[in-house]
Amino acid sequence: MTFRARPVVKRAQKPSWESRDRKNFYLNIGFGLVVVAALAILGIAVALTYYNDHLVAVGSVAGKPISKDELRDRVLIETWRLEQAQNQIRTQAAAGYLTETQSQQQLQLVQQQRGQVIPISLERIIDNRIQADLATGYAITVSDQDIDDRLLEEATTPETRHGWVIEVTPETSDGATEPTPAQIAAARTKADTALKDLQGGKAWDEIAKTVSTDTSTAAQAGDLAWLQAEDSQLDVPFVEALFAAALNTPTAVIEGEDGTFRIGRVTEIAPEAVDGAYHDSLVNGGIDPVKYRDVIRGDVIRVRLEDKAIADATKAGPQRKVAEIYLTADSAALPPEAVKVRHILYSPKDDPSAAQAGEIPEADPSWAAAKADADAAYAKVIADPTQFDAIARAESDEQSARGETGTGGVLSAYVSTDSSYVETFSKPILDAKPTDDQILPPIKTEFGYHLVQVLNHAPDLAAIKTQVDGGSDFAQLARDLSEGPEADKGGDIGFVAKGQLDERLIAAIFDAPLGKTSAIITIEDDGEYLFKVTAEEQRTPEGSQLETIKARAFSDWYTLKKESVLIERDSAITESIG
Repeated sequence: MTFRARPVVKRAQKPSWESRDRKNFYLNIGFGLVVVAALAILGIAVALTYYNDHLVAVGSVAGKPISKDELRDRVLIETWRLEQAQNQIRTQAAAGYLTETQSQQQLQLVQQQRGQVIPISLERIIDNRIQADLATGYAITVSDQDIDDRLLEEATTPETRHGWVIEVTPETSDGATEPTPAQIAAARTKADTALKDLQGGKAWDEIAKTVSTDTSTAAQAGDLAWLQAEDSQLDVPFVEALFAAALNTPTAVIEGEDGTFRIGRVTEIAPEAVDGAYHDSLVNGGIDPVKYRDVIRGDVIRVRLEDKAIADATKAGPQRKVAEIYLTADSAALPPEAVKVRHILYSPKDDPSAAQAGEIPEADPSWAAAKADADAAYAKVIADPTQFDAIARAESDEQSARGETGTGGVLSAYVSTDSSYVETFSKPILDAKPTDDQILPPIKTEFGYHLVQVLNHAPDLAAIKTQVDGGSDFAQLARDLSEGPEADKGGDIGFVAKGQLDERLIAAIFDAPLGKTSAIITIEDDGEYLFKVTAEEQRTPEGSQLETIKARAFSDWYTLKKESVLIERDSAITESIG
């Protein structure tokens, strides 16, 4: 047997340097991938941080987001504006154009706005967006010149005048709500005579202190301090006359929209002044002028929308003559057993305070005397109920009831189980389950003896409407039950134009048939309203009606427009732009 050796094949060996390079190559790739991954993670983190800090939405309007950066820019602008206002107030106070009280009040208002600058800024961004869309719909445009004009207006301190006034308000008879034509004529004559005396050389101070019926200004010879033309606290025609008057020259007698006759004069004038450094202060405040012009554009759009709303609301149109019965929210919520009463109080020794404090013993004869007086008065008013008011004004130991200007013993709040009256007074009244107009026998309390007449139960506006629709006198029910300011005039509030009142009330008034009552309208936290419409005419708003419509027109119009837009706000807005 022959053995053969197998040939040995010699394998090629890789050089050691090639093996090392391959390992290094893979290590480098791995390291590179780790670096790339780390950089990617870092990039994502940076991007997320940037997004969260700058681009994340803090709100939206009609689905279009509002970024943090947009809000930051607006906060910066509104803060700068508040600082400018604060500086101007201090400058005017230093120049004597504002009293210490006025300057402190205005500075306090600025400070309050600074505390709310973030939500205020967000709301202004929202309004600017909505109003820009409205402007497009109404073909309202704003040019660069319009923006320049507005900037100049912002940089200008308006003319300020030191004004004075002599006021003559017509007298009004006790119990009346308006002066008679004779009383108005007498006031006009008094004002005309005062003007002639001034023109004849008499001293302003003397006339102001002796003729002016406004005690708050007469003592200071009518000094109104420094005023600007847009001063809204004064009668508009009077302010216009003051700013048209020559120095130290009395104005004509101006009959105000409030019926008061006024004479004015101006002793000092500070002309308008333009701040030449306004633009520099804007830039120094870190404000981007381009972004500021965008904000100004929004301001101009708002003004033009306001002008349009006011022009539309003050055109001639249908107005309705209306009477009103109004119940406050508290009265409307009263239980049916609640009653309104008037009373005559007979106290021991005519001293209810001492009686209530326990200073007059029960055994004191004055208690029996008070009871006897109450019993005697009860006999009189049972025989003739019409005497109740006169006796209350003449004999009641409640001082507010006495005299021509007293209440006649009528209590303002209804008596009910949760009223604030002492239980010794309210419980006997409610336990008696009285009818309207019923007079109760004397009731003893810690104050003395009360003779009580029930005037009416808590009003139910639905029941009142049924009464009126059935033929009852609306005016009489208004006088008896309404808590509105015109109750003593049978609820007559005159002609009402669209835009003059809350939209819900206007809708009820204009939906009601002529000569009939409206639906009952409930306004939360206000009360209940029932109207009767007696006439309709085409009229142009004027006087106080016109001013009311002007004041409400834009707000009422824009509120409805804004409510129709989907708006979202970040609930954590104060933290979201820090």
